[in-house]
Formats: sequence, structure tokens, C-alpha cells
Amino acid sequence: MYSVLVVDDEIRQREAVIQNVDWEQAGFSVAGDAENGIEALELIEKLEPDLILTDIKMPLMTGLELARKVREISPATKLVILSGYDDFEYAQEAFKYNVIRYLLKPISASELSEEIKKIKAEMDEEFERLKTGSSNEEVELRLKKTEFLLPLLLGTGEDVYTPQELKDNAKKLGLIKSDGDCYSVVVSKFKTFSNESCTEAHHIDFVNSIVGKYATCESFFVNGRIVTLVTSEPEEMSAKLRLPVIELVQSAKKLFNQKCTIGISQTVNDPSLLSLACTQAITARRYTSDGAGDIRFINDQERKSTYELENVEKSVYKLEQLLKVGSKEEISKFLEDMLTKKSRDGIDYLIIQILATAHRCVSVLSDNNALSELFSSNNFFTSRLSFDFNEQYKKDLISLCLDVRDIISRSQRHESENICDRALQIINEEYMNEDLSLTDASDKLGVSPNYLSALIKKTKSRNFVTLVTERRMKAASDLLLCTSMKIFEISQKCGYNDQHYFSYCFKKYYGMSPNKYREEHLGGGNV
Repeated sequence: MYSVLVVDDEIRQREAVIQNVDWEQAGFSVAGDAENGIEALELIEKLEPDLILTDIKMPLMTGLELARKVREISPATKLVILSGYDDFEYAQEAFKYNVIRYLLKPISASELSEEIKKIKAEMDEEFERLKTGSSNEEVELRLKKTEFLLPLLLGTGEDVYTPQELKDNAKKLGLIKSDGDCYSVVVSKFKTFSNESCTEAHHIDFVNSIVGKYATCESFFVNGRIVTLVTSEPEEMSAKLRLPVIELVQSAKKLFNQKCTIGISQTVNDPSLLSLACTQAITARRYTSDGAGDIRFINDQERKSTYELENVEKSVYKLEQLLKVGSKEEISKFLEDMLTKKSRDGIDYLIIQILATAHRCVSVLSDNNALSELFSSNNFFTSRLSFDFNEQYKKDLISLCLDVRDIISRSQRHESENICDRALQIINEEYMNEDLSLTDASDKLGVSPNYLSALIKKTKSRNFVTLVTERRMKAASDLLLCTSMKIFEISQKCGYNDQHYFSYCFKKYYGMSPNKYREEHLGGGNV
């Protein structure tokens, strides 16, 4: 049984649709109704409808504008538009925004009922495709892609091909369209709402079906996670990733009754960096445990570049191979190059990693005296690794790690508060801009819209739109009471080009019209 939200500014029309269409027989239940697009948007977050049936001609916000806004906040929701305009270009525009039917009025209740039944069948078919597996041809192609990509994602295939060979093979498999394409890794994990992990191989097709509507992608089941490689033109990557990850979370809840958490890497332009991107995505997903949303881009948390640290880890993996099978000349040259290029800020981490690698390589040998020999011949570096382990040392190590956690926690809390404060500052400075949006603010702050939205809800218990409205209403109140400006002038000063829209929002916020508000507080008014 799917849920539907009915939107129409004419109450008789709205009631007629609700009462006369046989929703239950068609497989739907009416979750609610709204008299305009503004009310509809407020209800979507509460009701999470599967379908919205809306008239196209409404005051304040047209059905097409509603469809565009719904797609931004709830891309899993489908829309049906009822219109008196038999205009192909208008309909074509509508289908960009998850509109699955553009029905012309007048339409009888029986005709609408039949259309709703067809829509139910189509939604069933789409959801079934998300649940079921791929064809034999798709499976065969996926195996070829897996053989090529999985070693790169896991960090074991960088040295097999030259950089150009990597791009040529990726192009041949249909993973990229041109040499200029870039890559991002998305890691998804599915759990029941009782917090039991339930990620399985069938989620591969589910993820591919949704992300594939927006960008070229390929997914794999790796260590209890779905790892998805997304390719796109560099300037389009962030925009192409924002909506599919929201749709994944929403569809997992509706289709499987599961919670989906997602991590997204930075964008990289070289296939040899995919293992680093995969590590970033895994790390980013783990950050979702803080309760500030189910979707996290690595840049939301680790805003400084992590490539230097990750390249150190990649380099010491190569060092380990050389220590085991390389010549002394190869080892000397490799370390000389690595240490010469390193900045002073990153040298401490590099030294620790080199020492740890040397210690690990020697400690696995069957020769029991090997470590003693290493310590005695290189006392300057290894003396701190050679110690009598006791309870006090254990306590000191635990204390060190707890201090690390305190520092990270304090930094994260400060960063979250700072982001929210800066978002409020943007609202305070730009509320008069009618086009001010969550995406605009997130771009200025250098975080994803998904993270900013979740962070604001967590820290302010309100969403971005509500905060913007509150600021505009405060400004409207001040202008009404402290100036003699006309209502249409105040409307424009507060970010509303449509005076009727402004008056509607003001009355909803204060419980009376702007004129009435001015009269009650000042005893007079200007129209």
C-alpha cells in the first residue's frame, strides 16, 4: 500500500479527488492533503508520501515549482500533475522533476482511478527491479568490471597497469566516457531499525538502479558494504551525487524497511587513487554514527586534504614490499625520494610509519634474535620501541588514546557549532535574497547540503527553510513597526517578490495579516 498526498487550492476539487477516487482498490492510502505548495512541502517531511497528486495552477507556488522543490528534498517521491494546459514543452519540463503523469483536465473520477491503478503497477514494477538481480549479460559485464576495479579499490592493483592503460581499460568497460572524467567512491551500509547489519549482495542492483539514474556507476559487495564507483565530468560530480544518496536513504526505508548510511569520498582524477578514495568513503560513513544525518561526505568532517597522510600509508606499503624482496639500492632510492619530498608538517607521521613497518617486517621472522639485533644496531631510533611492557606503560598508552579522542571530539563539536553559526550569519546577511537556498549556503561553507541540513536540524531543532523564514519574519515585523514602508516594499525587502506569498507566510507565522499586525501595534497602517 503506497501513500499519497493530494494538493489543490480549491477545497471542493481537493475533497472530490480524495472522496471519489477508489484509492484503496488502486493500492493507495491518502496520507494527507494541502491547499498549496507551501503546506505540501511542510507535510512531505512528516508524511514521506510515495506519491503527490497536485494541480498545476495554484497561488503562491505552481505545481511545477512544487515538483522542482520536492525533487530536491525527496527524490524518491513521484508526482502526478493535473493541468488544463495542453502544452508539450510544459509537460516536457515537468518530467524532469519525477513527474510520472501529466494529466489534462477535465478528468473524471473513474478515469483518474484507472490512471492511479496503472501508476501503482508501474511503481510495483520499478520497486521489483530494485529488488531483483541483473540479467546474464549484465552479470558477465559486471564480472569483467569487478576483475578490473576491485583491485584498484582495495589498493592491490595500482602497479599492474600504467596510468594511461587504467584509463583505456576503464573507457573500454564503459566506466568513463573521456579521459577528463573523474571518480568518486560511495560506500553504503544497510541495517535494520533494531541496528542489525543486513547488507547483502542484492543491494548491489538496488544501489546501481538508483545512482545509475544520475551518473555512470558500478557497485560491489565488499566486507559487508556496498562500494560504488561513480564517474562523471569534474564540475558535475558534487551535483550528481547529492540527490541519489538522498533517494537511496529514502528508498531503503520505504522498500526494505532498512536504515541506509552512506559515506562519500573526495573526487579524484586518477584511477590509481581509487583505493585512497575508497578508504575516505568508508571513513566518512563511520562519521554518520554521530547522529547528524545518514549521509556524510568526507569533506564534511575532514576539511583539510588527507592525501598527504594517505600517500604516506600507500608509500610504506611499497616500502614493506621492498624490505622483503627489494635490493638495498632500491630501498635507499625509494626512501631518499620519499623523505626528500616530505614537508616538515608530515615528517613525524612518516617517521612513525617507517619505524612501524621496519618493526613489523622483522618481528614476523622465525629468528627470535632478529628484533634484538635491530634494536642494538640502531639504538638511536629503536630505543623507544624496546621497552619493558608493564601496567604503567599500558595505562599511559590508554591515556594517550583517550586524550586523542577528547581532542577529536572537542574539535568536531567546535567545528559543528562553527558551521551552524556561519550558516546563521549567511541567513542573517542574505535573507532578503529570494533565491537563498541550502545549496547556496553549503557551497559558501564548503560542506555538502546533506550534512548542513542534518547538522542544522540536530543543533537548532529546525530546518534551514524555517530559519530563513524566521529571519524574514523578524525583519518584516521590524519594518512594519519602525517604518512607514508599504507592504509590497516590505515584502521585497524580506526576500518575497510576490506580495501575496509574503502576506500568506506572515499570517501563518504571526496569526494575522501584515496590515492587521501594524494596526494592532501602532493603531494605523499603510496599504
